[in-house]
Amino acid sequence: MKILNAILALLLVMLSGSVFAQPLTSIPFQAHIEKAEEYAETNNLASQLDQLEEAYKKNRDKSMLPLMAELNYKLRDYGKAENLYKRIVDSDKKGTNIEALYMYGKMLKLNGKYAEAAEVFRKIKDGDNDTYANLSILELKGILLAVSSDSTNVTVSSAGPKVNTKSGEYSPFLMENELYFTSSALESGAEPGKDYGVKLLRSQKDKDGGWGKSTEADALITASSPAIGNVAFSVRDQTMFLTKVTFHGEELKTSRVYYSIREGNAWTDPAIVQGLPDSFIVKNPMPGELYGRDVLFFSTDAPGGKGGFDIFYATKISTGVYDSPVNLGSMVNTAGNEITPFYRDGKLIFATDGLPSFGGYDLYSTEWNGTSWSTPVNMGPGYNSSADDMYYMVDDEGYEGLLVSNRVGTTSLRGKTCCDDIFTFSIAKPVVSLDIYVLDENKPLRQGEVTIMEQFKPETKLTEGKDDNYNFAYDLDINKGYFVKVTRIGYFPDSAYIKTLDIKADTTVTLKINLKPKPEIEVVSINQAIRLNNIYYNYNDAKILKAARPDLDYLYELMQQYPDMVIELSSHTDARGNDEFNQKLSQRRADSAKKYLVDKGVPDERIKAVGYGETQLLNKCGNDVKCTEEEHQLNRRTEFKIIAGPTNIEIKKQITKERGKVIETKTIKGK
Repeated sequence: MKILNAILALLLVMLSGSVFAQPLTSIPFQAHIEKAEEYAETNNLASQLDQLEEAYKKNRDKSMLPLMAELNYKLRDYGKAENLYKRIVDSDKKGTNIEALYMYGKMLKLNGKYAEAAEVFRKIKDGDNDTYANLSILELKGILLAVSSDSTNVTVSSAGPKVNTKSGEYSPFLMENELYFTSSALESGAEPGKDYGVKLLRSQKDKDGGWGKSTEADALITASSPAIGNVAFSVRDQTMFLTKVTFHGEELKTSRVYYSIREGNAWTDPAIVQGLPDSFIVKNPMPGELYGRDVLFFSTDAPGGKGGFDIFYATKISTGVYDSPVNLGSMVNTAGNEITPFYRDGKLIFATDGLPSFGGYDLYSTEWNGTSWSTPVNMGPGYNSSADDMYYMVDDEGYEGLLVSNRVGTTSLRGKTCCDDIFTFSIAKPVVSLDIYVLDENKPLRQGEVTIMEQFKPETKLTEGKDDNYNFAYDLDINKGYFVKVTRIGYFPDSAYIKTLDIKADTTVTLKINLKPKPEIEVVSINQAIRLNNIYYNYNDAKILKAARPDLDYLYELMQQYPDMVIELSSHTDARGNDEFNQKLSQRRADSAKKYLVDKGVPDERIKAVGYGETQLLNKCGNDVKCTEEEHQLNRRTEFKIIAGPTNIEIKKQITKERGKVIETKTIKGK
């Protein structure tokens, strides 16, 4: 500002003599210069520039161009600033005004003219001015980043005329479906520059999903300070953090952080946060957590930083009281400015002009691993533009958010990029496709039914059955849990649990569910013979083989289940051999099976052992009839039947495979 005032004073001295010698019609030129100087003293840049432009119309003195160009840049009218710097560069025949050349390149970049800007910066880089060469290298890195970055899946649009004005809107924060933000929109009758202030406003979603008309926020807080710069909330603690600010014209002069606690539907009077720097600008408060403790992030120009504004954090001691601030370090902070921190779940997103950028301030992200910050990564196109981008804010799900930018498309007082607007952004959610295959021993099983229910939301249950297919397909939401249940008549149901957490790209989840068939149930009545298929004996031997024990053990369990049940345990042979021999052999085998059960504890009187020899053949394979071994085997069997006690029981039929043969066995389910 001292330089600007000096230029104005020099113009006044240089031109005053000739002005006084001129006719009265020339006096307005001097009046414009004097008025511009007055506005410079109050830091009213817009009015100062207006007076200079009027003066330039009267007397096209090229010495005024640098000041006019600088003011247009500060007011962020990059189009006018580009034209003025170009005129300065074109008139510099010796090419010695490196500062003007650098600023011309910077305006080209801010206007998105990357190829032309790169040409200017390469020229400076190859020159002998080290300061501007280093600055140009940083600008070239930003241009390379802008033209080579992959597109993002983010869609950005203005928050709309009910939120944005021709002035500036800043510091958006979402809380309980409400948008809180600050605005420098002037009240009716206010004089630009002189009455500059910032108000806290809020807006609610309308029926169409956009933001409704903004209104002044809680009167108690608004009345406590004529200017509130930033606002942030700790939802958990029901605490609002805000900055009370003062301005010298349009320049931020002071900024202190205050807090207010929600009590019912009202907020307590804001009280200053203790422990933060008190003689420097402290802005952009953001509550967070580090090392398992509550902290407050903020940006300040206090000593101990790496450059202009740095991001610090202070650990909470008690309500409104914080420990000594800690700089986030050189991984985050640069020789430039780092502002507007947003922190959630270990990720910090901030704006900086000290790292390669698409234009001015760019949004970068870094992650906290518990001990240090990761290398910041540019957020990419959409989030960043060729202008300034800052004040990132996202909702709890992480797919809808807000940012502040002066990119083309804002509602501006002057030029296309003078003033900040709030923009909304939405991220395309990854699609999670669920493919379910219903199987039986990995083979397609049709006529199944699938039920999907979102965890914690039983009303979201969806049931679908298919007669002609075994494949079911669904689209799931991310960051949720789902219960999947598969059923089919004749099979045991099965289920699975699926989580769609931390999915960043389109994903297909394949779920193969093999259902197990239910055994057929056969009701066995009294005096009905039941074959035990696994009771085998060596030829001409009545000794119980090891392979027969499981079936007899199962029969023992049945006897235990029905303590009043009395059975006949019978043994049968095939027709080969002597009839009398077969009769005696079958009796010995029946006695052997009975002894096995009695030895396990079944009372002797509950089992009647009978050997029937070959008297109860199941097929035509009698004496001297030629039959296959399989046909003879059908006749060799051990059976039991109920002769006293329960009138019926349930027998499970189970089909098993053994050495390529299909064998029907019977297991027991009491009734």
